[in-house]
Amino acid sequence: MESRLQTGREAPEFDLVAAGSGRRVGLRDQRGRKVVLIFHLQGTAPTAREINHAVRVRFPDPEEVLVASVIDLSIVPPVYWMTVGLVLASAYDQATRELPPDLDPADYLVILPDWGGRVSREYGARNTGRAAAIVVVDEHSEVALSYQGEGPVEAVLGALEDP
Repeated sequence: MESRLQTGREAPEFDLVAAGSGRRVGLRDQRGRKVVLIFHLQGTAPTAREINHAVRVRFPDPEEVLVASVIDLSIVPPVYWMTVGLVLASAYDQATRELPPDLDPADYLVILPDWGGRVSREYGARNTGRAAAIVVVDEHSEVALSYQGEGPVEAVLGALEDP
C-alpha cells in the first residue's frame, strides 16, 4: 500500500466535465455525500469497474456516494483531444447500455477526463497504468482514504463504512 494524501485533511478542490454526459463535477458540489475517485488508465480500467460495481451493490443511491473515474490525459497532445473525447464518449455510451433502463447513466457512470493532469497531480495519483489510485472523500470534503495497492475494493468499502 502506498498512501498519497494524508487522511483527515481537506481534499483538493476540482472541477471537471464528465465524458459522455457533459455534466460538470466539482468537489464543492458534493458536500454532504461521500466521493470515491478512481484514478486509472485503460489498463487499470477493470479495477475501476470492479470498485464501481462493489460500491453500487453496497450503496445503490448515488446521492449517498458518488463514484468517479479520473483519467490523467496530460500525455495526450491537445491536437488529439477531440479524438480522445470521442473515444471516451463512445466508451460511456457502451457502458450505459449495460445499466438498467430506469437508472440515469449520468449518476452511475462518471468519467472525468483530466486533460492537463492537474487533478491527478494534486491527488498524488502516479503510475495509474500499473495500479489504480483511489481516494475516498467523506461528506465533509476530507480525505478518508488515499490508497494504491492490493485489495482496493476492500479498502474502499472499509473507508465508506467507517463512521
